[in-house]
Amino acid sequence: MESVVGGSLGGLIILLLCIIGFIASLASNIEFRRASGSLLCKPGSKIDCIRVYSMPQAWVLGFHLSQIAPIYYGLVLLFAVLATAFNSSLALKLLAFLSLECSILAPYMIYLMVRYAEAVCIYCLTMHSVSVLVTLLTYRVILEALT
Repeated sequence: MESVVGGSLGGLIILLLCIIGFIASLASNIEFRRASGSLLCKPGSKIDCIRVYSMPQAWVLGFHLSQIAPIYYGLVLLFAVLATAFNSSLALKLLAFLSLECSILAPYMIYLMVRYAEAVCIYCLTMHSVSVLVTLLTYRVILEALT
């Protein structure tokens, strides 16, 4: 974790962010399956997860993104735990590149929410933010792996 901004403190921040991302992914999956809204996502408002989930772009190879998200963030969380608890450089590299991949897609996904759904999903925005922050905290790992 020396390659992470802030050393061990940075590692703990990354771990906390990954936990938040995983919780948001689970909440997103539950919200998608219930399809009725909640306190944070009110149908008909600007924060309407159901409207965001109903976009055709939210489906990839027959799977809804809210079904894929817990698997993705579970894997990200696993790599964060391995990198933090066992100081695994491989887990840190995998975490960094997975976060980078999601960070690259985040602006497009946010554009789709705003432009086509004309609403935002608070869980989706949380997951996108986590990915961007983890990428920023692990950028040195990415640069070292590429050079």
